[in-house]
Amino acid sequence: MMTERQWQALPLRERIGRLHEETKDAVENHRSEYWRDASLTSEEAERKAAYEARFFSIVAAVGRRLVDEDPFYGYFLFQMGQTLAWHLTDATGVTFKDTRYVLRFNPFLFLTLTPEQMMTALRHEILHVVVLHPLRIRRLREQYSPLAINLAMDLVVNGYLTELPDEAVTVKGVNAAYGLELLPFKSLEYYIEHIEEAIDIARETDGSAEVGGIWSDRDAYEVATSFDAAHTHDEWEEIPVESDLMQQFTEKAAKAAQKGGTPGYMEPLLKLLAEQKEGLPWQLYLKRMLGRVVSGYKKTNTRRHRRQPERLDLRGQLRKHRARIVVALDCSGSISDAAFTEALREVLRLVKSYDYEITIVECDDQIRRTYTVQRPEDVQSRLAARGGTAFSPVIAYGNEHQIDVLIYFTDGKGEPRLTVDPKGYPILWILADSGQQLSLKRPWGAVKAMRTRPFEIVEGEMEYERTDGYSMNNQEGFSMMNQEKDWDD
Repeated sequence: MMTERQWQALPLRERIGRLHEETKDAVENHRSEYWRDASLTSEEAERKAAYEARFFSIVAAVGRRLVDEDPFYGYFLFQMGQTLAWHLTDATGVTFKDTRYVLRFNPFLFLTLTPEQMMTALRHEILHVVVLHPLRIRRLREQYSPLAINLAMDLVVNGYLTELPDEAVTVKGVNAAYGLELLPFKSLEYYIEHIEEAIDIARETDGSAEVGGIWSDRDAYEVATSFDAAHTHDEWEEIPVESDLMQQFTEKAAKAAQKGGTPGYMEPLLKLLAEQKEGLPWQLYLKRMLGRVVSGYKKTNTRRHRRQPERLDLRGQLRKHRARIVVALDCSGSISDAAFTEALREVLRLVKSYDYEITIVECDDQIRRTYTVQRPEDVQSRLAARGGTAFSPVIAYGNEHQIDVLIYFTDGKGEPRLTVDPKGYPILWILADSGQQLSLKRPWGAVKAMRTRPFEIVEGEMEYERTDGYSMNNQEGFSMMNQEKDWDD
């Protein structure tokens, strides 16, 4: 066996080639000691340790070159742990464990890449971290399929990168697979909604659960030997860390990585990371909630027929939501009547395509009045508060009337714990000011603040003024073209 000094003396490309051949041989001959942890003989354990040492020496060499050419990514990489994950359906993956991010590698797939593509794979995972995809996926999977989410997230980060592997998810590839006309450099929500709709159409048409060629749902692997976008980010759902703590570590790692400078396009992403404490607009959370209350379709003239779009005489379809919505308002006066009416106008805009019923509930320490509304003009002057604020009466009302969504406008000052748990419906708490906090120890839902940021939702997609880095519009580009690399030294 070659000594460590002899191995390190080989050019990097030769080391990659040799280790790739050893990896192929191990997989083809089912030499499971390479990926098995238990019941190893001393000889197998020694062989496994030597293999892993050679593999991570390759990763280290790529990382050193990354520091030289792209310091932000290189210094971010130095703060990450590393481990092998042979079942991973991509060359690389990332998770969060203890107090740091951990890069995961499938050697069978990673060693098929060129050194340039290896650098891209590392950038790819770090970009996912910076734009907080591991945090966002848990909420998104309540509404969208894993395949649509994974493809959309990869489209967002790959838009910043060059030297992509052949099987990488690109706008061109997704358009070809699903017959779409997606545009580059769009938001995550734009890609998810269009891809999800295309998947739905394909499954309705073909009667198949697998669509999109190489991007399909498959069974779990012991050793994954091919790329499968449907499972590339499965490990994010298992991260046992609270989102606030995970975000703090993300900010800390990104700040430390900036000492070597940052690419031009990274600045708005880092600005977004710093602003994420404020969170996404409450309107976006409400739209997600409404999307879970589906009961068939209804005809509409605002959308063309899916299968015969050239037939203008055929009406299209919209998902039909039979939504029983309660909008609760505490009587403390912290939210003005004008602000509440404007917020309700936003709610009505979001539900206009659905079959809905909205009930206003006014409450202090008990429910004072309820009434239904169809338009902002139906809002009545608020009753004066008679006591303190308690949230539990509204929760009990929601349970009794079997509502679908509760939107609660409040200053956040109420009891620390509910006396009754909500049954089967999501809650969106909207505070009057971003500096306020909800008194509940367990809110049972998202807590957002009212905003003045311009926000507009267009039929079929979400568009709002994006200075948050998820779009590359008007951002400085990044290219590795025409850069000389001597990988043979």
